[in-house]
Amino acid sequence: MNLRTLLSLCAGASLSMLTACASTQPAQDMSDYDPIEPVNRIVHGVNGAVDFMILYPAAMWYRDIAPEEVKTAVSSFVRNIGEPINALNSLFQGEPEQAAASAQRFIMNSTIGFLGFNDVAADFGIPYHSEDFGQTLGHYGIGGGPYIVLPLLGPSNLRDSAGIAADYVMNPLTWAGKNSDTVDNLYLGSLGVTALDARYRALNQLNELEQTSIDYYAALRSLYRQQRNAVIRNGAAPTAPDVEDESASFDFDDAVEAAAE
Repeated sequence: MNLRTLLSLCAGASLSMLTACASTQPAQDMSDYDPIEPVNRIVHGVNGAVDFMILYPAAMWYRDIAPEEVKTAVSSFVRNIGEPINALNSLFQGEPEQAAASAQRFIMNSTIGFLGFNDVAADFGIPYHSEDFGQTLGHYGIGGGPYIVLPLLGPSNLRDSAGIAADYVMNPLTWAGKNSDTVDNLYLGSLGVTALDARYRALNQLNELEQTSIDYYAALRSLYRQQRNAVIRNGAAPTAPDVEDESASFDFDDAVEAAAE
């Protein structure tokens, strides 16, 4: 079983679990529901070690050495890679004009913008919008579900993990390299550039969060929930206060003990 088939199966299995609780209103996750916290903390620690040894030094070097023009070009390139997914998810969310705008941006920036290193579409007044399948599921009222820390990828939840797999499967760029080693290598290289750019842009926020929080894991979990709620709302005001909901808590250890009895 190859990677693409495995991701397809994971996406299908996760989506079948999530659609059972769908509604017509955007989902607002009010609690940091974390039933597998002990496992998540282990993965969080491993991710932190990898970040400390690889991503963080690379991001610091990139911040201090790369000229601003290069950073701008790389960020533009990274955003352009995601435009096909932005277009598809905008269409799924019932936003055909935004989908058309993302498609236009991809065509223009990939051609006259030299593979996206120049955001010429912005110069023509076509704004950038980021959409993923996790946002699409949230748009239709599917809640985040349990918090999950993914190896290397970091904070997520059941809904957004399914979204990552679905976006991978739906992305035309994933399949463009299936029969071409050159295109496949370019795509894999672009993933590395994307990781570097994302870590660079998060440097200040994550450094401040780690220095000011008593429990960095818990602070990162809450930050992830708040940010995902914000992008799902697309800037709209929250429908309820974004606070902890104690009634939604779940003691994983108690559940395991009860199941063993």
